[in-house]
Amino acid sequence: MFSFSFLVYAFLGALLSGISLAVFAPFVTLRRISYLGEALSHIAFAGIALAILAGLNLTVTTLIFVMLIALGITLLAKKYNIQESNTITIFLSLSMALGIILISLSKNYSFDLASYLFGNVLLITRNEIITLAVLSVLNIAFVCFFYKELFYLTYNPVMAKVYRIKTDLVNLIFMLLLAANIVINVKSAGIILVTAQLILPAVIAFNLVHRLSKAIVISVLVAVFSAFIGFYFSFLLNLPTGACIVVFEAILYFLSLLFSV
Repeated sequence: MFSFSFLVYAFLGALLSGISLAVFAPFVTLRRISYLGEALSHIAFAGIALAILAGLNLTVTTLIFVMLIALGITLLAKKYNIQESNTITIFLSLSMALGIILISLSKNYSFDLASYLFGNVLLITRNEIITLAVLSVLNIAFVCFFYKELFYLTYNPVMAKVYRIKTDLVNLIFMLLLAANIVINVKSAGIILVTAQLILPAVIAFNLVHRLSKAIVISVLVAVFSAFIGFYFSFLLNLPTGACIVVFEAILYFLSLLFSV
């Protein structure tokens, strides 16, 4: 199975994609912002359209665009005391509308919707593997270093203010890193897998344990195991890798309900 370099890259891409997203999945789930991952994935559509129309670098332009939107969501919600869900919906609707307008203006370009939705890990490059590896290490380091702040931000942001634990900056970095993870992973993994990896590993973990630190570890292990099994069956049956990973994680979720604590 690993006799060709592109298959090795594809497996590493699926593996690192799962790790980078699964590290944040428990926080996303507990803060009930699971929809944020899907929203930012769709918001990336406008960034892609802008890059196409302007002839700019696709990844860099989309990354900057989505990170600016994530920054806007965070600052608006804080400054004007608007619920994050409402702010996200506003930016999501605006971005999708802009994306459609920009794509329609680019008459000579045919947008590959299937690739955008499902990705294609078989086309991942060595540089993208390195980027995903760096991102995974950065995510793990961020969670380890700011675990206390993330814990209070997730469970009790009011108490964080009482104890003067500075969570605002950590929350901002969290949102920007989340945006970066989504943009970088959408290109190879697609929206469906990115959305699933921000939800399924975490809910499986919380079905088995209650402690946040343990849930993070289990979430990552679920993502790694699912990447391996999903990749194996996609190779064996000649099926899309991302879809196979999502189906296997869904099976693990239903099995985890049997052992729910």
